Amino acid sequence: MQKARAKISVLLLIITVVAACILRFFQIYSDTGITGSYAVYLIIFAGFVFAGVYANSKRNLAKTFDIENGQRSVFLSSMILAVTFFYDFIHQGYNCYDYVSRVSYVDYTYIVPLGISGVFALLSCFYFLTFSLTMKNSNYDFRNFTLLHFSPVIWAIVKLFGIMLQIVDVKVNSEICCEFILLCVIICFLLSMISAVDRGDAPTTAFFVFSSVILTFMSCVVGVVRVALIIAEKGNNMSSVSFSAVTYIMLGIFSTHLLSDIYKRSK
Repeated sequence: MQKARAKISVLLLIITVVAACILRFFQIYSDTGITGSYAVYLIIFAGFVFAGVYANSKRNLAKTFDIENGQRSVFLSSMILAVTFFYDFIHQGYNCYDYVSRVSYVDYTYIVPLGISGVFALLSCFYFLTFSLTMKNSNYDFRNFTLLHFSPVIWAIVKLFGIMLQIVDVKVNSEICCEFILLCVIICFLLSMISAVDRGDAPTTAFFVFSSVILTFMSCVVGVVRVALIIAEKGNNMSSVSFSAVTYIMLGIFSTHLLSDIYKRSK
């Protein structure tokens, strides 16, 4: 019964993420504004429900991390994630320089969160680099870098704070609202990941499964759609707030590979 419920919820999750991506793409592509915003929010809500059903159907899972016997896919995705965080650091640094060089009066409510997010993007790059090196049984062990565990969390919180400083009409600007939801999900995933590191050999929790699945869902809704719009040369229709869509996508891929590794060790 639980296996059937898990399969059905996964199928419904796939349908909802495809529907949300297609709807958001055409909504921004055609620059329709309010049209379709509530439909997007409804689909996202449905995705959260299906992810909860899926997480609740999973029992008897292995511990979250098996450093000595981890899959190659986890190593590769964490390595690429480190590279994308470094790109995010360079990107935010350029944004700071470009902003300061263009304006006569510096708005510190904009430039300070931008600078802080750049610093923690660099620290997050180092964190996931040590994670990947640990998977290769090197002399590094990311679990020993206690304070660095919080670097990606602070990175997401600062970006979230940057969005909160803006006045957003949820009926019109669904893009920023979706990104706001995504960053909340990233924080949940990273905090549950930190908790799993601290608990050591304890089994993986349903909350970790839920946050991993919904992170993959939202990274597609936000990141994949942004990349598709840039390819379609409709990037100007997106919000002027600049974030790294590639980093969002890689966070979703990383969480998927990590969850896949847990499932294989649970059999």
